[in-house]
Amino acid sequence: QVDDAEQIIHAQDLLLGYSIPQPPLYSWLSWGMFKIFSTGLYALTLLKYALIALTFWFTWLVSGQLFQHLQTRYIATFSYLLLPSFAWHMHQGFTHTILLGFGIILTMHALLSLKENHSIKNYLYFGLALGIGLMSKYSFVLFIIPLLASAISISSFRYLIINQKIFLAIAVFILMVGPHTYWLTQHYQEIFISIDQKLKVTSDNLLLDRIKSAGQFAVAAIIFVMPFALIFIINSWKRLFNTDKQVITDDLTLLLNRFYLIIIVSVLTLTLFVSMPHFKVRWFHPLMMIFPLWMLARIERKELLSKSIMRWFAGITIIFTILIFSIRIAQVTIGPELGIYGRLNSPVIETLNKLPDHLIKNSAIKTQDEFLGAHLLSIYQDNDITINGIFYQNSVTHDNNRCLLLWDDDESFLEPSATQNIDSGELTTMIADTK
Repeated sequence: QVDDAEQIIHAQDLLLGYSIPQPPLYSWLSWGMFKIFSTGLYALTLLKYALIALTFWFTWLVSGQLFQHLQTRYIATFSYLLLPSFAWHMHQGFTHTILLGFGIILTMHALLSLKENHSIKNYLYFGLALGIGLMSKYSFVLFIIPLLASAISISSFRYLIINQKIFLAIAVFILMVGPHTYWLTQHYQEIFISIDQKLKVTSDNLLLDRIKSAGQFAVAAIIFVMPFALIFIINSWKRLFNTDKQVITDDLTLLLNRFYLIIIVSVLTLTLFVSMPHFKVRWFHPLMMIFPLWMLARIERKELLSKSIMRWFAGITIIFTILIFSIRIAQVTIGPELGIYGRLNSPVIETLNKLPDHLIKNSAIKTQDEFLGAHLLSIYQDNDITINGIFYQNSVTHDNNRCLLLWDDDESFLEPSATQNIDSGELTTMIADTK
């Protein structure tokens, strides 16, 4: 995947920031994994699924702080498997967003732990969680601002936030984000220009256009939580809308209620002045990842949910999970046989393995293609490699008696020109049998 290739390239060095519009924490973790397991997809996959496992585990812990029934805790923990943007992209396409999801649920756990015990340890933990969240992805601010605003609006939480001990949390937070913030002051233009190009926020549109953009924003948010939300809207709508007047109200439920109230009010207010940013469904983690917790807080009663609802939830979750895994397996097995391929199953490694050993030995390797370059860094760790003009020396200093130029003719890169060519050729890997 492109994101994995990006990490292989950037995590070759431990820097305060990288030329991608993301904080460096995931790249730092990748760098550490490469030092332990060597550069490659194995280390990145191990890191990714370790973070996913931690996200599920901390969701289980948070659900224990929020809910009274074991049944509700199971639903909350496995709810991610019914959020397609999470369930699908956690296997394909996400790197920083996986760390963001962990940062979000870690921050929830830290805040609720602080509510349970106002100890110095929990204040330090809260600062650490905030630092991890912001250093995972800049969009974490879309989560923490409404969360802190809702917490301050509740007296029991306000006491925790407006407290001398909070400076301990702030100190830990500054220690974590300070070095990167300094780097950001030197490179803010390239980062924020890239973010602005993604979001496409403008104030020039007519009010009707701004309302339309808000509608599209809302639809994308709703799609993010389907089919999980639909299951409980159909089966538990009386509880959800509190027609039975038995909803459990406490400060924790109130925190979630006000979190989403603040988001709704903010969106409506912004619509009066600017068009809502162009938000893809898979970008809604900061706003919608804890939506299942809010929904279950509305639904839970002293009585358990019926067995039929649990059968619906379990059945759809199992079917959905099997479907996703089946498609993923088909992508890398059946897909190539049918001639259907993309970044996920492009036969780069198979093609590179055709290069003769004598050609690779004592050769410096050069390419302009960063995706191809990431594969080179993974495979040829004893060679000096130049990717798009940047030199990576992966081995001890040695004499290179030739330079090997590689490019992918399926991409928009021009065939490189060079003087004193010793030889040139083409490697072709067939994706499927064709006639």
